[in-house]
Amino acid sequence: MGRTTMRHRRRTGPAALAAIILAALAVQPAAADPAAVVAKLRNTPASLFDLSLARLEAEVNGNGNGRGFDAFVNYQDGKIVIFATAPRAPVTEKACNGIIDAIKAAAGVDPKTGNPEQPASSYASLFAYPEIDQAAVDDTYMETVDSMFVVQVTLGTAGDGKAITCRSRLLSPDVAFQRS
Repeated sequence: MGRTTMRHRRRTGPAALAAIILAALAVQPAAADPAAVVAKLRNTPASLFDLSLARLEAEVNGNGNGRGFDAFVNYQDGKIVIFATAPRAPVTEKACNGIIDAIKAAAGVDPKTGNPEQPASSYASLFAYPEIDQAAVDDTYMETVDSMFVVQVTLGTAGDGKAITCRSRLLSPDVAFQRS
């Protein structure tokens, strides 16, 4: 009986050992710790500028969702650029210009003249905060913010002239078109 037990152990011993090794080598996902993630993010401050860009993007998308376009906002080369696209829109200058006009109108800017209804667009107000003394920063703070906005709409897929991009400053009636 001793031999049978030994033989049985020898046969199952290596298999059990292999299973233990495989289990030890298996990649285990890290334990989830949502509190650690939230704590890290809360200790990494966003600037008011970051918040303003996020507010602008939410505002433009809120207006665009019902009009068939989506947008994202980015700061590049000293400009606050509103990039918009509409997957279902026809790839025409008219459609491109219509989206630019909708974005301007939502900001309280007359697309035909490029003039805001108020001294500044509603988009500029998204960059104003009570804790900032605007006059101490710039005598024409809101107008300066308005001068930084550019709207760029791209329709279609680039390649062989199958896309069109139109670009305009927020406070301008001029629109430039480019095929790609």
